[in-house]
Amino acid sequence: MSTIACDTPSQPTRDTPSALDETVWRAICETAAAQATKGCGLSHDYYVERFSSAIDAQVARLPEAQHEQALQIAQEWDYATPTERQDTQDWNAENGYCSHGIEQGYCPAGCDSDY
Repeated sequence: MSTIACDTPSQPTRDTPSALDETVWRAICETAAAQATKGCGLSHDYYVERFSSAIDAQVARLPEAQHEQALQIAQEWDYATPTERQDTQDWNAENGYCSHGIEQGYCPAGCDSDY
């Protein structure tokens, strides 16, 4: 595994009382990504939804001052904001794709059962 050099300390200092522990946060992101992958059925849109929702829940547990940095790091695993996820869902619905991002008629979850 490669090491990423960064200027941000992983432990709090006097100047940054609530610095994000990047090593721990990256491990959280990796775990969330692995779990999202296992349940996404190879749909990227559904992976993004699952991963991003898990990250939102974890970010809510962090101090406010760490949110921006945590979400920026999560983008390495394709984190999308709630607005971006809604935009994707809207586009899918308008263009014949189910909520999992799969073309109607092909979703193994049966999303097209109305047809």
